[in-house]
Amino acid sequence: MDLNTMRSEEPPLLRSTPTATDTRSKSVPAYTTAAVAARKPKVKTQLAMSGSLATEGPTSTPDHGSQASKQQQITSTAANEGLTGVTGTGGGYTTDTSGAEPAQVSTQVEVKAEPESEASASHKTSPVSPDMITKHHVAPPMQKDRKEAVDPNLSDPRQDPYQITLDYVKRIADSTDLTKLETSTKAAQEVLDSLRQPMADSKQLSWLRRIVKLREKSPQKTRTVVAVAGATGAGKSSLVNALLDEEKLLPTSGYRACTAVITEISYNDSNDPQKAYRAEVEFISQDDWDSELKLLFGDLVENGKLSQAYLDTNVEAGIAYAKIRAVYPDLTHQTIENIRAEKLAKREAVVNILGKTRKISCKNAGDLYKAIRSYLDSNKDTKGGPEVEEEEMAYWPLIKVVRVYTRASILKQGICLVDLPGIQDANVARSAVATKCMAECSAVWVAAPIKRAVDDEAARKLLGMNSRLQMKLDGMFSHVSFICTMTDSFEVEESIEAFDEDGQIRDTLAKAEELEDTILEKQQLANDLEQQAKDENLAYDAIEKEKEIWTALQKQQSQGQQVYPPRIPAKRKRATGTATRRCRQQVVDDDPNEEDSADHLPLTTNEISAKLTDLDGKSQAKDAHCEDIEKRLETTQEEICSLQNEKNDTSAESLRLCVYKRNEQVKKSIRVHFANGIMEIDEADAQADDVNFDPSIKQRDYHEMGRSLPVFCVSSKAYRALRKRTKRQDPVKGFRTLMDSEIPHLQQLAMKLPEQWRIHGYKTFLNEFCGLLSSLSHWADRGLLKCKTQVMSAQDEAYEKKHLQTAIANLKKESDMLIWAQKSELDSIVNNEFQSKSIAAIEYAGKRLTRIVTKWTAKPNVGGWDIAHGTYKAICRRNGAKTKSKKARDFNEDILEPYLKKVVSGWDQAFGHSVPESLDSFAVIFSAKLRDFHSMMSCRPELERCKKAPLLTLSRQIDVYEKMMKNKTTSMKASIQGEQRQASRAFYPEIKQQMSKAYSIIVEEEGQGCFLRMKGHMLNHVQEGRNAIYGQANARVIEDLKKIFEANRKELEDTAHNIVENLETDFRSIISNSKKIQAAEMAQAHVRGVLDEADARFEALMSIEPTYVNHVQDAESDSHQLSSASMGDVVIDTDEASEAGTTVDAGAMDTAM
Repeated sequence: MDLNTMRSEEPPLLRSTPTATDTRSKSVPAYTTAAVAARKPKVKTQLAMSGSLATEGPTSTPDHGSQASKQQQITSTAANEGLTGVTGTGGGYTTDTSGAEPAQVSTQVEVKAEPESEASASHKTSPVSPDMITKHHVAPPMQKDRKEAVDPNLSDPRQDPYQITLDYVKRIADSTDLTKLETSTKAAQEVLDSLRQPMADSKQLSWLRRIVKLREKSPQKTRTVVAVAGATGAGKSSLVNALLDEEKLLPTSGYRACTAVITEISYNDSNDPQKAYRAEVEFISQDDWDSELKLLFGDLVENGKLSQAYLDTNVEAGIAYAKIRAVYPDLTHQTIENIRAEKLAKREAVVNILGKTRKISCKNAGDLYKAIRSYLDSNKDTKGGPEVEEEEMAYWPLIKVVRVYTRASILKQGICLVDLPGIQDANVARSAVATKCMAECSAVWVAAPIKRAVDDEAARKLLGMNSRLQMKLDGMFSHVSFICTMTDSFEVEESIEAFDEDGQIRDTLAKAEELEDTILEKQQLANDLEQQAKDENLAYDAIEKEKEIWTALQKQQSQGQQVYPPRIPAKRKRATGTATRRCRQQVVDDDPNEEDSADHLPLTTNEISAKLTDLDGKSQAKDAHCEDIEKRLETTQEEICSLQNEKNDTSAESLRLCVYKRNEQVKKSIRVHFANGIMEIDEADAQADDVNFDPSIKQRDYHEMGRSLPVFCVSSKAYRALRKRTKRQDPVKGFRTLMDSEIPHLQQLAMKLPEQWRIHGYKTFLNEFCGLLSSLSHWADRGLLKCKTQVMSAQDEAYEKKHLQTAIANLKKESDMLIWAQKSELDSIVNNEFQSKSIAAIEYAGKRLTRIVTKWTAKPNVGGWDIAHGTYKAICRRNGAKTKSKKARDFNEDILEPYLKKVVSGWDQAFGHSVPESLDSFAVIFSAKLRDFHSMMSCRPELERCKKAPLLTLSRQIDVYEKMMKNKTTSMKASIQGEQRQASRAFYPEIKQQMSKAYSIIVEEEGQGCFLRMKGHMLNHVQEGRNAIYGQANARVIEDLKKIFEANRKELEDTAHNIVENLETDFRSIISNSKKIQAAEMAQAHVRGVLDEADARFEALMSIEPTYVNHVQDAESDSHQLSSASMGDVVIDTDEASEAGTTVDAGAMDTAM
């Protein structure tokens, strides 16, 4: 129904009678309001109440105490309406239902302006009508010049000091500062809580439902999954331990690949110190173990005999033997050969744990590590022999997933790290968990030892073709990061040869050698000075000894004795020992009283004094010489120490340069090959159109894609050593700070991952909160707004309500039609951009099926994979899944690859561009419908005449509803993106299903010529059903997409209806007269106060400076120590940097994908 039709159906009175001034005496309810905080200017309007209020002085309130018996307390019926958590007690919100007439307002008005200084001025105004009250408010000076442009019958709500504008609430909802949004969300929740009780007490159930519904939608912590994938021995577990700031939480032994299980690490919400570290070990189901055990026996037992390769854990038979012996340690070779898998699977000890989940709680990381390791690993020898002793059963082959919960800061905002196994796992349950994880993940971290990544070919194979195709289907190219581990393992000579193009490492090493030579020279000088000091000290001691002798002679002479010159020994032994500082030994003559020979004369006093004077001079000179030598020695030793420190720093810098230069070269290499891999996929699709293909035209900026790829070269070992050094661990060479390990950078990346959706969640909630408050403001301001306008008659009100009902019904129909049209557009997008290419892809891939299956067993010299009989049969036994053998292939992936190459670009265009653009377009069109509706309602003559001010306020509410739909479509884009990932993974299981018949037949083949027959069965199957193989896979995916779009339609419909219903509530609120509102006047006053205080509160929040959280922990801080609880009895892993092998498991990521 258009606007003209609606107007033609209006009552004749409205169409023919122009709007006129109403001369009837009017009475309106006294406006009751809560105290308004921080209003500028502060204005109090005192309405003199006829018969009830004095004409001057403070406002008096009628005494209702005598009517207490006539009041009834309203008890909320929220419980009957399905609302929880609200109890209407009537406490302070009782409603007078005695039917008394409301107080009448006279035309005598007194306005008091209260400036900031608390001084007040009052003046009498001439009598005015109630609808002119707002004209007497003091207008701000800035707005006086614009009065002519303002409708004289309408006051701008933004200029009205009583009007609740909620400006700051709206500004907060538009903010992108995470700190402000989080703080404001908490404040909004408190505001909602303060609004619930008065609504319950006054039986405003429609408002109460909206409040409770929004309160229940408060933003919750979102789960952000980060998949850590990589080959066995890539150091993933050590990496995760470092990210969690734990020395050992996850077992890091990679020597036994068959023990690998999926491990999820999430934040621990428990505050119980005894449960600071928790884990859940979930076991596979009985059906899963039955299926796996059947496969294991098929790999291990050949023609009733144990395979000769049962001790080789690099082949299927060895892995099968290890798993069977781990779970059933009592089995002998003979028992394994004779027992049936079905019987073995039913053993009571195993059945009792299958399908169960065991929970572990510990107060420190060390205890949890030990507990988890007891499940994941076994120290007993599983090789055994023909006869074995009974041992304890191991659990690791039966585990589906391990979930660890810890209070690491990196996990606090919802990050969930998933350590994926690095091998192809035949277990269906574990494969399903890995597939689900990759479909849900927000980021993929591909880990590989840096020694493998250095090689260009290895770097290219870090992400195989199937992984790249799946990533393009998932739209995950911009969410993948590469992590090169074990950067602490390097050789200086190799680094110089491979990475020192500018000679910086050589120069640094040369400087270190020069410093070493200088140190040696200085050391020789120090040795010489030390020897000189020893000699001089000996000479000084000799002089001092001689002085003591002559002093003794002088003393004897003074006593009246004759003394003679002392005897000088012909030869003295040279003193030995260290050159200490003039050790003053007590030296005396051998026999000072011995009579001298006759040819010697007694010494005179002058001779003795002269001798002592001479010795004193020699002693002082020798002492000064010793002091000089010692100073020179001390200076030389200080120089040596300084040079040694400089040399150590230079040597450390050379090692750091070895690490740094290799890291930079590896990062550059990985980025180039990553971009080339994407270009390879794009060009393969473009070449299908031979006529229009132009290799010079690039579909995207591959250089920028490679440049923006996050690549981290990390050392978990160096990070742990620098984070908390222990006596058992030496500093790691080449790393001086935590930043050199690059672990802090990776932590920062992880912490930022949830921020985008946290901001979106807060903004969505705050926008709906703003919409609810805006709607409530219409209701709470009814008394004031009615004073400004003419009263709508009961007849007009009824007619406007009927018209509103019809208009709302039409708006719902139009919205439904718009939503159906949007769904049809999504169907068309898939049909035009994917399905049309899929038809051509089926034909293209079908023609290549024969070559694909023959290539599996062809020799390498003709481009084949040369898969042997045993491996071929093992793959078929696993329904085409890859085995551990080096030459093994995933048959299903090989079959699917040519088809995906042709459809992946169309899929990427559809879900990466067209579908999001369609949803954005829908939000714009829907917003236009809302504005058209508001414009149509605003043109209603009676509403224009009586409700112009509320309509102006309501126009701004449309902005809120537009944002609600925009936020919804943003959420739906992310939802569809995740759901299409699941849909794209339906190709593989459908291919496997279509090939299952051939696999089953091949597994049964035995005897002479069986391999030739096996290849024949495979070839016949693909030739006969090549179109069905791809056609069924395509049909399965299309069906899944239809379900996604139908669910999307229903979600949009619910959101649109909710917005339309809120809009209807808003219009009903301004159309309805005040009788019902009078029954809730106390609640109305309370709500108005809450709204006003809310805006003032959000104004304060807007002034808060943004808080920038440095997610990277201080690299130079030595003060931070891990808690003793998390470090207790932890053995440090020093083997992380050990050589992990020289080959690359190119299918590691393909497996996970």
